[in-house]
Amino acid sequence: MDVDAPIKLPAALSGDLGSDLLASYWPSVIALLVATTLITGLVFVVRGRRRTARSSKVATAAFGLPAVVAVICALALGINTWVGYFPSVAAVQRWLDSTPREPVAAFPTTAVQGGTMVVPDGEHRVTSDDRGYAFLTTVPAEARSMPDAGAWVYLPPGYDAAGNTATYPLVVTLHGAPGSAADWFAGGRLDQVLDALINAGSIPPVVVVSPDLNAGPDRVDREPLNLPGGPQIEDYVVKDVVGWADAHLRTKADARHRVISGMSSGGLGSLLYGLHHPEIFGAVVSIMPYTTPYTPQVTSDPAARSANTPLDVIAARPAGGDQQFFLGQGDGERTEQATQIRDALRTRDHPATLRVLPGLAHNWTAARTIMPYGLVWASQRLGWAKG
Repeated sequence: MDVDAPIKLPAALSGDLGSDLLASYWPSVIALLVATTLITGLVFVVRGRRRTARSSKVATAAFGLPAVVAVICALALGINTWVGYFPSVAAVQRWLDSTPREPVAAFPTTAVQGGTMVVPDGEHRVTSDDRGYAFLTTVPAEARSMPDAGAWVYLPPGYDAAGNTATYPLVVTLHGAPGSAADWFAGGRLDQVLDALINAGSIPPVVVVSPDLNAGPDRVDREPLNLPGGPQIEDYVVKDVVGWADAHLRTKADARHRVISGMSSGGLGSLLYGLHHPEIFGAVVSIMPYTTPYTPQVTSDPAARSANTPLDVIAARPAGGDQQFFLGQGDGERTEQATQIRDALRTRDHPATLRVLPGLAHNWTAARTIMPYGLVWASQRLGWAKG
């Protein structure tokens, strides 16, 4: 397969999966109409012939304050539509979900034989033959300066079918900054994208783990890197998250069956994790990557800066190898940095492609649109359909 060969997606992905009214500008328009009506009412009362100080105060309370709230709501809804983070009410619910569940090895109640989850006949299942299951759990941390963190997990259709002992490729997804573990399953709608890809036969069934990269309760604007004197976020993902997945989920525990992916700062992180650990990840799907880290703890330390600057890392790598690199972004942002990364990889004889999709900007609409292209490409390049 040529690295730049066309990628065909199933018809089910021709639209924006999982979207409802929140993905359109209608809620913003409606909020603006409400605000306009309230402001009109306020003007009518204030200019009335029988205006008094008391009536003005009552009018302001009855019309003015709700009008301000409506304008704020209109702006927030409009920004959300552009960013694409909450394409549906279900996405909002997932973003608000903060209750981790038990590791799937014990969920639901099952017998576990040799690390394999066996569901007795008649036992309640969480997946079906054509629908996977996503849930939030906790991944313990052994990495330095890292707390235990939440992670969203996706199990493919049929995972807990009675007697199923199959193992699956693992995809690890990294959110942007600021962000959280829920992002790929709220704004990214990744479970619905995967159900469509798997049901169409575009990729084989896969397991996904999407960890929280904040190293604490707050959503911080920094890249998911090993920080000098601070949290070792890359170590947490590469060692603890991957190790947890192999221990608790039925994964194929080898590089050929692992993909690391992310968007924006997570796109930089996924690219660097793959470059640093070709023995762990057979492919990288880096969405909206860039060439220079911005996190102060990294940029102020020369060694850390060089270790986390993709072009420097690529130049220092041995030439050749089987690791695969997919880079993707929309044409609504400049392509120079992604092109530099692709060309640097190719100069070192690393298989790499850059896909620039039309009509997309730097947001979650772009991320969930580009991700299936990357997963299909990586699956084909790694030969997953062959076992």
